[in-house]
Amino acid sequence: MVKTVDRGPLDIVPLGGLGEFGLNMMTYRHGDTMLVVDAGIMFPGPEHLGVNVLLPDTRYLEEHRDVFRGIVLTHAHEDHIGALPQILKQFKVPVYGTKLTLGMVRRKLVEHELDSEVELHEISPGESFSVGSFGAELVSMTHSLADAVAVVLDTPQGKIVHTGDFKVDEAPPVGPPIDLKRLAELGKEGVLCMLSDSTNAEVAGRTGNESSVADAIKTLITEAPGRVLFSCFTSSTHRIQIALDVAAKLGRKVALVGRSMVENTHTAMDLGYMKAPAGLIRAIDEFDQVPRNKQLFITAGSQGEPFSALAQVANDTHRYISIEPGDRVLLSARVIPGNTRAVNLVVNRLHRLGADVFQPGRADIHVSGHASAEDLDMVLRLVKPESFVPIHGEWRQLFHHAKIARDSGVDPDAVFLAEDGDVLRFEEGSAAIVDHFDTQRELVDVSGLGLVDDCVVRDRRRLAAAGVVVPMLSLNSKGAPIVSDILSRGFVDNEDAEALLSEAHDIVLDAVRSLSSEESGSEQAVEELIEVTLKRFFRKKGIRRPVILPVVVEAEEE
Repeated sequence: MVKTVDRGPLDIVPLGGLGEFGLNMMTYRHGDTMLVVDAGIMFPGPEHLGVNVLLPDTRYLEEHRDVFRGIVLTHAHEDHIGALPQILKQFKVPVYGTKLTLGMVRRKLVEHELDSEVELHEISPGESFSVGSFGAELVSMTHSLADAVAVVLDTPQGKIVHTGDFKVDEAPPVGPPIDLKRLAELGKEGVLCMLSDSTNAEVAGRTGNESSVADAIKTLITEAPGRVLFSCFTSSTHRIQIALDVAAKLGRKVALVGRSMVENTHTAMDLGYMKAPAGLIRAIDEFDQVPRNKQLFITAGSQGEPFSALAQVANDTHRYISIEPGDRVLLSARVIPGNTRAVNLVVNRLHRLGADVFQPGRADIHVSGHASAEDLDMVLRLVKPESFVPIHGEWRQLFHHAKIARDSGVDPDAVFLAEDGDVLRFEEGSAAIVDHFDTQRELVDVSGLGLVDDCVVRDRRRLAAAGVVVPMLSLNSKGAPIVSDILSRGFVDNEDAEALLSEAHDIVLDAVRSLSSEESGSEQAVEELIEVTLKRFFRKKGIRRPVILPVVVEAEEE
């Protein structure tokens, strides 16, 4: 039984990140205060044609705009901060986070010309602050980048612990270790609810420390006869620092390649989170003076992004970097689901150019940034929450994390497998999911022209799958067809195409001629008839349904 105090309901409402990877956004609302933890994006899948990124649904924020007091960030990954510019254009609320996280955010705000409009509040781990009627505290956690924190909210109903993404690493290469002592103290103080990262809930055992990959990385770079390309996520401060340290020990010069790699690394260095000896990092256009076996390029593109630096190298189109036999490429990152094909394409092209490519599985050059099952169990036993919500994962990960929570001692009736749009309410001595609303993903078009509707993406899928047919018809003043044609693109292209379109043309003319004079006087009615007629015709022929765009005009008569 969850013990709550009758001081008005506390609603916890996820707007993204439950049942999916990405779009992480959680709202906490009580009385005159609504606070948001994280505001992330999701990268599009192959079904999202022409879409750049997906954003979380903001209608709930709009509905409670008058009590929206601020956003607290757990760390600086895109699936936790990527939606901030779009949200802050709509809601001018303050943002709270650690030094490195806000350093990454500040760069985004400058890019979107929002830096002078948004208040950023730098909070150190262990420091108390308040947002509206909530007291708050950040607790040091460890992840694949530095300055990750858990958010502790002191609400009128009790304490909430929101872990963010984390692993248990007591000696990370960059930044402070996880603060297990403070988590244990919170457990003694009493925690109403914990919401925790589920990414690796299916993975048995414990997740390795970041430093555990250093020896393998050093060995592979030491033994490389030529230049080395080291690719990882551009925000992986720990991994980048390891590569810098290895390069310094081996006397290799380093170039940072790719805009995000350069910007993220320099931000971390400027803020004191990463370091490199003077002269270690050089501009890429100076490398013609560096022997090939003394070169190390730290590059973006570990996910096979088509316009990334690594993809350009693989395509042999990079301005400064080419591959020769004897060169090595280290991909020090896991492949995100959905990116396997793109990564394989880049790897195959690198091999074809003569590179020796090392990936996780072939060499121990990557370790997860997320806690595995044994780590999750340990944190649950330290915090001892009265209730629990698994977050950050697809349904399979949420399911397994819920089981870990029950096994650790959380009341099974107080473990909530929630989904986006659920309203989890704490009130009058109880906790329950009391409501649900459908959440929608906002789609940002690659054209840069803003958001697109789902129907636009559906049309793009149809165009990609079956092409487009454009029947064109000119009508005289009496509504009789005088000129007609059918054009197509991406539809059929074989020896039967001409006969098929000719038959379709005749059927369309017959249908239009059957209209009464009143019906044929309406261009809309004629267009609808043509579309229905062609859909029926193609269906009878067993042809996949193309997009049909009738064009009907009234011809001018002399």
